Formats: sequence, C-alpha cells, structure tokens
Amino acid sequence: MKVSVIIPIYNVQQYLEECIASVAVQTYRDFELIAVDDCSTDDSRHVLDSCLEKYPLNQAQVKNIRHERNRGLSAARNTGLQVSQGEYVFFLDSDDTISSDCLQLLVASSRRNEKDVDMVVGDYRFDGPELGCPHLRVGKPFLNRRQHIRAYCKEQIFPMAWNRLVRRDFLLKHQLFFEEGLIHEDTLWNFQMLQYVQTVSIVEHETYIYRVRRQSIQTSTSYEHHFRASAYITGRMADIMFSTPILRCNHNVYNFVEQEKLRHLDDCYRHNCPHLVRYLYTVCRTHPHYLPWQAILRFGLNFGTFKRILKRDMHYCKPFEEGLAIFDSHHIPFN
Repeated sequence: MKVSVIIPIYNVQQYLEECIASVAVQTYRDFELIAVDDCSTDDSRHVLDSCLEKYPLNQAQVKNIRHERNRGLSAARNTGLQVSQGEYVFFLDSDDTISSDCLQLLVASSRRNEKDVDMVVGDYRFDGPELGCPHLRVGKPFLNRRQHIRAYCKEQIFPMAWNRLVRRDFLLKHQLFFEEGLIHEDTLWNFQMLQYVQTVSIVEHETYIYRVRRQSIQTSTSYEHHFRASAYITGRMADIMFSTPILRCNHNVYNFVEQEKLRHLDDCYRHNCPHLVRYLYTVCRTHPHYLPWQAILRFGLNFGTFKRILKRDMHYCKPFEEGLAIFDSHHIPFN
C-alpha cells in the first residue's frame, strides 16, 4: 500500500535536511515523497535538491514541485494532495521530523476487519517547550464515527493535519482541501472531517517530532490576526454543525463549539483587546446557534448545566451592549 508523504516547503533551509532524512530512512518503503516549494526566498530549494541526491530515494519515489508564486501552507498541501497517487496521504511539516518506523506503525494499523480505515492517527512529542496542545489520549485502538466525534470534541485527539494517514480517495470524494489564505487551517480541516469519517485507528506511539521554533506561523503571528482567523473558524464550525444532522444533535459538538467561543472571548480580555469583542459577537450572532432554552430542550440538560450555559452564552444571546454589560459583571475565566 503506497503512502504519499506531502511536505510543504517555505524558508526552512536550516531544518529541511533533517526532515527529508527522516523520510528517507523509513523502514516502510512503499511511499512517494511529494515536496512542494512555495517559492522560498532562502536556500531551501538548493537544500532540497541536495537532499534528494544524497539520501536513498529513487526517482520514482519523488515528486519535486515548485509553485510559480507564494500561495501559503494550505495551497502547498492542496497541491501535494492533487498530484498524490498513494492510497493514503501523510502531511509532514518541513521543520519537523518523523521516527524511522512512523509509516510502518501507521500502515500496520490501517486495516480493520479486512477493510481500510478512513484515518490512522499517531502520537507526537515536542522538540522544544510544550505548547499546551492536546496529545493522543484516546485509550483504545479503534474508533467508530460517534467515538471519533466524542474523542475530538473532548480534545483527546490533536487538531493538527500532520501525523495521520488519511485515505486519499476519501479526501477527494468529500473535497476536503485546506482553505487557502487562512492560519490555523488544520483546525477547520479536522472539524470538517467530523462530518464524514467513519473509522479511525489509533497508534499510541510518538511517531512525529514537532519542532517548536520562534519564527513559525504558530508562534509569530500577531494576536489580532490570530484572533480573527480563530473567530472565523469558529463561525464555520457552527455552520458545519447546524448543516450536519449527526453533529447538530450531538451534545459533545455543541459544547466544543461553545467552549471555543468562550475561549476566544476570554482571550480578548487576557490580551487587553476588548475592541475585538464586537467582532466575535458578530460572528456568534450571524452564524447559527442555540439559545440556552433551545439547548436544554435538545440535549436534556439539567438545571445546573443550563445555568452554566446561560453564563457562557450571555455574550451573544442578547443585543450587543446589553450582552457585553452582563458578561462584564459576571465574567468567570475560561478553564
């Protein structure tokens, strides 16, 4: 079974060789490496060409692609997906590495009851300080559709695109491409998959090494840019939830989306940016949402939970000025 390893590349000359080397030494050999250079302005292109000559990768295993203009991480991943030919795709960021048995372990877990699963997810570790991102904490080797939804919403599965095998025909059938021009695009992509994923295998081994560096997108973006992207994604999550019956009726999904709204609201205050609250409020009001009494009827919530939801929702279920005044007087930190 062939795996397409897709590596988007942009200005990572000091990390790229280590990344390519970790793919070249995989114990599982039925893979293709798809390197997509998104018009790097440093020496990444030369480093890539040198690596492809230096390491044990035959010509049939490699697709070396260069964008004509810089289009961003999402576009580079999409380009790789469009030219891939493997049964499964595996996204690897160009400043990270994988263990030598990464593909072998994930592929070994890709079949259950003689059928290919939609997705295989492995665990990871940080190379650098922990960022507070969730690790793999599922505690079982296989998830059906509802179990996967619950595990994702309980943050037992991390929301990044990397370190998972995903069936290529599944992604193409459901048009699960990354939205271009968006940061934190992984979060939206993973939530979109909740609509369709039926079967997931779990590999509780640290097969991916995530490098934490100062100039990465994750750690260098200004707060306001980060906030607006996250608020937009939360609005899209609400749209997806309300348009998908299995998600619309799931209390775990409801709680997940509502907690995201509250987390962004709390971030506004912690970053001393109350001017952004109105933008978040607009997102919450203009996208579908349950009012507290609707939530209690749909999900059968007890009165204690209802009061908690009422506090959580007060920032958008009333006219803006009134809702904000109520929130200010009752604000409790997110946890």
